[in-house]
Amino acid sequence: MSRLVIRELSDPYEFIEAVEVQKSAWRMNDYREAAPAHLLRALADNGGLVLGAFLDSRLVGVSYGWPVYKGYFYSHATGVASNVKYKGVGFELKAAQRERILKKYGLEKAMWTFDPLQGLNSVFNLAKLGAIARIYLIDYYGEIRDSINIGLGTDRVKIEWYLTSRRVVSRLEKRCKPSLRRLNDMEPVISIKYSFIDSIPIPDDIMPVSKLLERDIVIVPIPRNVSSLREYSRELPSKWRMATREVYKTLIEEGYVLVDSIRSEKSGIVYNILWRADLQDILSGEEPWREC
Repeated sequence: MSRLVIRELSDPYEFIEAVEVQKSAWRMNDYREAAPAHLLRALADNGGLVLGAFLDSRLVGVSYGWPVYKGYFYSHATGVASNVKYKGVGFELKAAQRERILKKYGLEKAMWTFDPLQGLNSVFNLAKLGAIARIYLIDYYGEIRDSINIGLGTDRVKIEWYLTSRRVVSRLEKRCKPSLRRLNDMEPVISIKYSFIDSIPIPDDIMPVSKLLERDIVIVPIPRNVSSLREYSRELPSKWRMATREVYKTLIEEGYVLVDSIRSEKSGIVYNILWRADLQDILSGEEPWREC
């Protein structure tokens, strides 16, 4: 990758470019779902933080948010242009955002939402950044019509990112990696039974709640890319939504925390991990399924 530069946006034309990045990142058909340039400009000039990632002087990523009077930073969106996705730009944007939140605002916690049915997004937020989630929100934004969200509903979890915790520091430094083998050795409960038809994952039965609560570690299997399942069946993404919604909502209400995500290279299924543990144990970064 060419040299990556991350800095705060200030020029009016950079905010216009940031709209184009959003359109590309979320595969929007038009600009209705993007934060407009004038809003980003106002946010940056009035206490908010709008970061841009530049490759060869070209804006390819944007992240924006603002401090909240309750004592945390709300990071509303981070997006990377489609032609440079999955090359580490998003990770570097979030790492730079963390540094500026600590230095500029003196805050040690950030929050945002993400869809726990999106496999790669789960791996990014939970496994790579070390964020956790203890709140499940049903259809939080109403309808979003970009190519990723359309027809899927907007269930979200609210992320908590404890910026100075050992957990987050170790994840950003890539000290330990989740091990599917070690996780399986712990005999967690698999919350949703699934099968494959022509390599397409299909959710079948949901494990009874009484069985889920027998274990401190519960796995929620999800497709690697649920949005792409529309090509196979228009109803299939919604079927996954309904199955996972029931599990997430029930377990989080019972005190489980969404803490990690592991992708199986063999099947392509992503395993999201819910752990019934104290917050301090979780923030210590010593998850028993990780190898250092």
